[in-house]
Amino acid sequence: MKKIIVEENTNLDLSTLDSQLSFAIAKSESSLYLHNLKSDNELSFEVLENAVLYLSIFSDKALENCKITANLGKNSKIVVYFADFSVSKNKLDATINLNEEGATCEWHLASLSSKNDNKDIVVNIYHNHPSTFGRIDNYGVCKDKGQLTFSGISYINKGCHLSKSHQNAKIVVFDNECVAKAKPILKIDENDIEASHAATVGKVSDEHIFYLTSRGLNLEEAKMLITLGYLKPILKGFNDSIQNEIDSLIERRLSNV
Repeated sequence: MKKIIVEENTNLDLSTLDSQLSFAIAKSESSLYLHNLKSDNELSFEVLENAVLYLSIFSDKALENCKITANLGKNSKIVVYFADFSVSKNKLDATINLNEEGATCEWHLASLSSKNDNKDIVVNIYHNHPSTFGRIDNYGVCKDKGQLTFSGISYINKGCHLSKSHQNAKIVVFDNECVAKAKPILKIDENDIEASHAATVGKVSDEHIFYLTSRGLNLEEAKMLITLGYLKPILKGFNDSIQNEIDSLIERRLSNV
């Protein structure tokens, strides 16, 4: 497995690199931008003591099986922005291990499943030490005959008191043949902790549609605007050039909403 030392600002095209990669982050604050993921990518991150990693991932190709693992040291932090606009049948499995006191993970994902896409996204956060923090925010749009499943699993092990874990999953469904599932799971083996989860799966609000159409938008424009409201917040995790690329891709894939 090739090991890469992440400097303050690193941009990598994964299509030109090995499938299995290991990243070490020791700087007080580093940014890593990854694009062109491959179906067999296995990415491992070691965020060392007091280090902070802002990890931004953009995918628009097929990801049949992709794995991400991160291990966090004392007072370290990882903030993930994953813009998933991949196609076909995809499986993403992410595991974040909060191994020392003060370790923190913030996971943000936006995903679109359209046509015959079938996506299964699993995010695991393991609290392996007291006073750790984990948050999962997954937002998705499902249309045509697309299938989309969000599974968030938070583990707070025995003895890991004062840990906090929160999950939020929302999927907007446009068509009757869509299959959308949000499965937040809390596995708690300690009393003195804070944990919560929320999940929403449903069609676009008729009230929102009525409000927008009453102000001059047609139905397609109204749906587009609402959908962009779910997906575009992920852009804040990317630089300007990638923001423009993602923005254009979202609108192209939603052009027949």
